[in-house]
Amino acid sequence: MNATVYLADLRYNYTGFLANDCMPLGVGYMKAVMDRDLPEVRSRLFAYPDNLWEALQAEPPDVLMLSNYVWNEALSYHFAHLAKRIRPDMLVVMGGPNISLEPERQLEYLRQRPALDLYALGEGDFLATEVVQHFLDADKSLPRFQERNVPSAVYRRSNGEVGLQTSWDRRKEIDEIPSPWLTGVLDEFFDGKLAPLMETNRGCPFTCTFCVQGVSWYTKVHNFTKERIREEIEYVARKIHTVCPSMGTLRIADSNYGMFERDIEISGYLGETQKTYGWPKYIDATTGKNRPERIIQSVEKAGGALVVYQAVQSLDDNVLRNVKRSTIKLEAYEQILMHVRGRGLRSNSDLILGLPGESLETHVSGIRKLLDSGVSQVTNFQLMMLKGSELETLQTREQYSFQTRFRVLPKNFGIYGHEKVFDVEEIVVSTDTMSFDDYLQARKYALVSVAFWHNNDLDAALDFARTLGMKRSEWLDRTLQAMEKPESPLRGFLDNFVFETRNELFPTREACIEFYSQEENFRGLLAGGIGENLMHKHNALATFHVWPAICQTGMDVIRQLLTEQGADREIPDFHEFWVEFSRFIELRHAWGPTEERILSSARAKLRYDFSRWLADGSPKDPSPYRLPAAEEFEFRLTREGEEGLRSALGVWTTDLKGLTKMVTRMKVAWQQRECRPDGQWAMAG
Repeated sequence: MNATVYLADLRYNYTGFLANDCMPLGVGYMKAVMDRDLPEVRSRLFAYPDNLWEALQAEPPDVLMLSNYVWNEALSYHFAHLAKRIRPDMLVVMGGPNISLEPERQLEYLRQRPALDLYALGEGDFLATEVVQHFLDADKSLPRFQERNVPSAVYRRSNGEVGLQTSWDRRKEIDEIPSPWLTGVLDEFFDGKLAPLMETNRGCPFTCTFCVQGVSWYTKVHNFTKERIREEIEYVARKIHTVCPSMGTLRIADSNYGMFERDIEISGYLGETQKTYGWPKYIDATTGKNRPERIIQSVEKAGGALVVYQAVQSLDDNVLRNVKRSTIKLEAYEQILMHVRGRGLRSNSDLILGLPGESLETHVSGIRKLLDSGVSQVTNFQLMMLKGSELETLQTREQYSFQTRFRVLPKNFGIYGHEKVFDVEEIVVSTDTMSFDDYLQARKYALVSVAFWHNNDLDAALDFARTLGMKRSEWLDRTLQAMEKPESPLRGFLDNFVFETRNELFPTREACIEFYSQEENFRGLLAGGIGENLMHKHNALATFHVWPAICQTGMDVIRQLLTEQGADREIPDFHEFWVEFSRFIELRHAWGPTEERILSSARAKLRYDFSRWLADGSPKDPSPYRLPAAEEFEFRLTREGEEGLRSALGVWTTDLKGLTKMVTRMKVAWQQRECRPDGQWAMAG
């Protein structure tokens, strides 16, 4: 029996920018299985809502299947409504990890969403085909289908009653899933907007309670074969090179990439395609928590495109026990950092504000420790109530006195089918160990971290100061104090951040949606004035708009701390040196409101050859690098930096909304200019 099935993994694109720029890998797997096992079924994939809306009106399918993640739950359900209006007898199915663990709440989920006929539980690769087969066996009759016992699902009977069949066990042999890359299923999404998303394995051996994959159902790790992965990487690289060469990004969906022996070889495959096709330029992946030697080798094999990203979430032992994360070895983390620093590679980490047992003191202590450890960047998240995680259960909420608020997900809104739609997240702002005022203070520290530290533009000064006895953590505290002074050039920057932090929070999901549904506030969302990711927005502001004030404040604080430690007595002409060094640091960073300004060069007369001083390891006495007379120096972007920035700006533009996304999708090294005397540039051609 013939049938038409639409498989939709929707992402908002109403603002002109994609809220989620990954190719729809999950539904790609589902279609690949369906194409093989149900050849009589005509299936079609959708990532863009407008395309689905047009198709629903032009040719309503027999079955509509919608993904459910935290970023598209409301959007998917909105299309379930639209579909039922167009064709009430259509089978509408939703599936994905974004559903609570408790069975009664799973049943209630379907009761509250009458446009859904079934919610598929667990991995959907084969389950999607199973559901469609049941529908075909019911002669495509929705009432008959509703009387069947579909496995691994929350279902609605024809009389309106709701029932539950527990989740299937996960399949170990995941290579039974045809490759959506090698079968061409995902070919249409090589459009230069969506980045390839690939899996090398599934599952996670850790049991973190804040993560969906922390539950026991995901504990076993199942691998795709290396041969298949190599073929997929080669296929994607060729496709990118031919169809959309400006797409330099690869996203890897593994929970712990680099932790396994086989990952070293897989990174080698990526290194090969870099040499042959120039792709990938940037690999976005969460690297493993243990096995430092393997992670380092994986990073090196990937030709510098892979950044070490190790999520620690907290450095407090009690908090780690509370979230069942004690199996992760912090010694391994420190060993990785040592290797990374020794090889000049970047390393990222993150902390989560609001975890059970965390206080303002322990959270800020974690930031200080990571700063002193030498990690290149720390992202400070707020604890999100992820459906499907243990922390989101009613029991855990009560146990730790979680107080939550709701905020719109950045760029996750739009008008589709002539109606406004918003996806909203729930975050923790208070616990039994952290007040709301503590939350706000911790967010200030997060702002200092993102504005002064994330792009590593002050690293040369901070590393030099460390050799003179200054701790980076001292600088962090003092920098926040400097920003809070009334005369600070960044006081408005800080005050605006705190104002937006307070005003982005709503007591209920409904209140959040009601506020942004008002036309004036909706226009504010569109313009990017409200509703953005505040950390990414202020990172963009810091690095492209107010960089001179950031540089001045950061360098002034370092100078003050060094002076207090007597550096002005130890270093000849210290104050002259520091004024010149500050100017050097400022001009080495490319910034500005326009593409022309960002890509331009800069010039300055300097009394020190700072490039040579840095190349020699920043000796404590810089006087040998003092020039007889001030010389003209020019600061230029590297070829890679110029090409990378030009390409990224071509996608994201210099609009603040675009820069807010771009700062998370570019190499920070692209913004760093090289400095040479005029004569040396001429000799370099």
